[in-house]
Amino acid sequence: MKNIIIYALLIVLFVSASPQKKVDVIHFNYKWNDRNNYDLRGIQNAKIQYVWVGDQPLSIRQSIKTVPVIAILGKDGKVKMQFTADISLKIKATKEEIQGVINRIYLD
Repeated sequence: MKNIIIYALLIVLFVSASPQKKVDVIHFNYKWNDRNNYDLRGIQNAKIQYVWVGDQPLSIRQSIKTVPVIAILGKDGKVKMQFTADISLKIKATKEEIQGVINRIYLD
């Protein structure tokens, strides 16, 4: 019985200590609008990718109506939240707002 309890505690410690998968964050923009890229440096618990819309498949290019766009994907690979630019072609969200969304998804 004592061995079972020790074994169970070791499993719990191993699972809780193992690193969680980071949240995927994809920043979409066109090359002609690169001066309005959003600086995501300092964002934690996220794998950040910057991609050009023009280099994406047609289905993705057609789904993006404004740039830049920051898409935050859940662990299931589906978009959980996105931040889009306004008429100035700039994203007005703060890093704190973006980090808050990432933290909620990361901890789920």
